[in-house]
Amino acid sequence: MNAEELIKQGVKKNLQGDYEGAIALFNHALQLNPNLAEAYHNRGHAYLQLETFEQAIADYQQVLNIIQNSFPLPQNIPQNIQNIIQNINFDIAKAFHNQGLARFRNGDDQAAIADINQALQYSPDFVAAYSNRGNILHILGNYKEAIADYNQAIKLNPNIAAAYHNRGNSRYALQDYQGAITDYHQALEINSNFAEAYYNRGLVMSHLEDYEQAISDFSQAIKLHPDDDQAYYQRGLVYSNLGNYEKAIADYNLALQINPILSIVYGLRANARYHLGDYEGAIADSNILLQLNPQLAEKISNG
Repeated sequence: MNAEELIKQGVKKNLQGDYEGAIALFNHALQLNPNLAEAYHNRGHAYLQLETFEQAIADYQQVLNIIQNSFPLPQNIPQNIQNIIQNINFDIAKAFHNQGLARFRNGDDQAAIADINQALQYSPDFVAAYSNRGNILHILGNYKEAIADYNQAIKLNPNIAAAYHNRGNSRYALQDYQGAITDYHQALEINSNFAEAYYNRGLVMSHLEDYEQAISDFSQAIKLHPDDDQAYYQRGLVYSNLGNYEKAIADYNLALQINPILSIVYGLRANARYHLGDYEGAIADSNILLQLNPQLAEKISNG
């Protein structure tokens, strides 16, 4: 099997989720030809999925070294050379972008942003680079900068549900609740099965005390992801706020079936049981909370 065929088989393994098998094939291809940028790039993807970030970074760096130092232009250059240059620039941009993602997941925030900045220098219309830089900035708490990146991603491609959803998260963090609702709604217009958008819109609706809509959104999130312990817990909290403690307890029970160490739910269920006069149950839940999370138990007891 030649190097080209090995790479094709490796890409198939990546798509199937067999990352270790893919790496073995890319290794073989690179033994045959150590200057194959495509093999390094795809092996870097496999390492990234396996969370071996240092090896992923090294592979993406190798891609950059090969492309930037060799530029393998064909012998008979066509008249439209601009297309060739754009393709080369996009290959470089992808390598910087993916290296940035690997660095971020490895805990090197600033280097990650620097890499994605470089990606956008080579390819200013790289939608994924704007979206992922926005995601990093959001996680770092730079919500306004994140929104600017999501705006640019949406401008370049207005049909990406995730960009609207993530911009909604940043707007929610800035207490722009109506802006967040608008973005979640737009995300759901594009993808009606976007469970996370229902869940996060439910959080905003709950905060705004639109409990009926919050319950509807959490219920839809649960329908799409029946194992989402957070959606059960949040819907239970809404029921508690409405004084419907029986339904609240039912949701808390389901949340704890999925995640028995979700400590806050024991505190919430203790409160609901107390309101229903089940004092023994409330004490039992409070004791479990105390064992799992003494600080949270103290905070709840202090009001």
